[in-house]
Amino acid sequence: MPPSHRKWKQIDQRLGSNHHARIVQRQVDQFDRQTLHGLYRGVGRQPYDPTAMLKMVLYMLLKGIASPARWCEEAKLNEAVQWLGYGYQPSCRTWYDFRDRVGDCLEELHQQLSHIGMSQQLDDPTDVVQYVTSIAACASRHRMVNDQTLAARRQFLQELIEGSLADDEVLPMWVPRTMDGRLELALRMDHAREVLDQRIEKNAEKPKDKRKDPAKIQVSLSDPEAPLGRDKLKVYRPLYTVQYVIEPISHLILGYQCEADVSDAGTLAPMIDRIQEIVGGRLRCMMADAAYCTILDLQDCRERGVDLLAPVQENSFSTPKQNTNGVGLSNRDQFVWDEDKKTYRCPQGHELKYHSQQQKKRHGGRSLTQLRYQCGPEHCMKCPQAANCVRNPAKGRTVTRMVGQELLDAQKEKMKRPEIKARYKLRGQTVERGFADAKGNRRFDRYHGRGLRRARTETGLLVLAQNLLRLDRLQRDKLNSDEFAT
Repeated sequence: MPPSHRKWKQIDQRLGSNHHARIVQRQVDQFDRQTLHGLYRGVGRQPYDPTAMLKMVLYMLLKGIASPARWCEEAKLNEAVQWLGYGYQPSCRTWYDFRDRVGDCLEELHQQLSHIGMSQQLDDPTDVVQYVTSIAACASRHRMVNDQTLAARRQFLQELIEGSLADDEVLPMWVPRTMDGRLELALRMDHAREVLDQRIEKNAEKPKDKRKDPAKIQVSLSDPEAPLGRDKLKVYRPLYTVQYVIEPISHLILGYQCEADVSDAGTLAPMIDRIQEIVGGRLRCMMADAAYCTILDLQDCRERGVDLLAPVQENSFSTPKQNTNGVGLSNRDQFVWDEDKKTYRCPQGHELKYHSQQQKKRHGGRSLTQLRYQCGPEHCMKCPQAANCVRNPAKGRTVTRMVGQELLDAQKEKMKRPEIKARYKLRGQTVERGFADAKGNRRFDRYHGRGLRRARTETGLLVLAQNLLRLDRLQRDKLNSDEFAT
């Protein structure tokens, strides 16, 4: 159905100038077509035009349709999709293949779009805000297994495939009815075995008081790569962690990331590096939440010349509360650090002498040095505040301090300044909008493909669709303002 076709012309007349289909059409036409066509170079018969297919996919994502099976249906029934694709009606398999292919070029398309916005002076990437959320994986939260269950199922499935089971053996509900399904499940079980062994090994490396019972460590058979954690509704399920970095004035998403990790620790520095590459080193300030304000994060930002605006996370060291000693202990802030002598003084004026040090492991194989200072028992046994400070005065009170603690102390003081508080308010006005649009308007609350690679592809496609919509609005606003000024 070329543009000269009667039906295409009829649909064209019905579409408004700012219809989502027209927005997608004019924005995607700004891309370098060779980026997409390179995905199909030398792979067999003549493919469908990948540019037209990308337009169709981005339009359907804006309408909250993320399943390739639904894309196949919409291509047959939705006139706007037919207008964008010139009547293409690819098979369901073709849509799934396209989704798997297009992930290889999404980063390049995202950079092209970002450069268009910067070249037209529609955004200023010197200050950005960051936000993280969790998205449910394409996996059931009721089909997670531990080591014992996985071993038993693998053994049963292997015997079934080899034909060594008794003829009257009753097949459990989890066993696929076809041989192809059983072979596919066997492969996923092998993958799940590798992932579960890694989780058990990682758990064994933790301190004894933080280890889980190995029998409670589980893996999803639907999507073994997806880590298990609690989503925003406190539901324990397989999920992926998604990070957005947004320019607060234009609301364009400058960077995004999807990781197979329930923790977002250690991801700030790589994200800064990615954004600096996109914006040509113009980033100067990153606004984040308290989870990203650690000693290592502050060190990374200082090395990169980026100012981090984030509150220091409150914890047992900074907030008085009941702890493992069973009494309400004085918090560390009541102990004064003497920078010259490199030691603490307790509220009663006694000096805590250096006792020992140990390495604390952090994300990504990094570590921090923790120093321990101890007040002598001769002071604690006579102290009038001992009942509220130490469980066993005969052993004395111990206070720990991380090497680099001065960075957190300086950050805490910086975040109290009125001008910093005013700047940081911009984050609260910005970060929620990106994910609110994704989850509320685009129905981005669950992935439709299994595995980290497909999750990253779906995230990248949605970010591209959101940025297309926002960039078009910025361009129209600028054009209107220029005409009004004239």
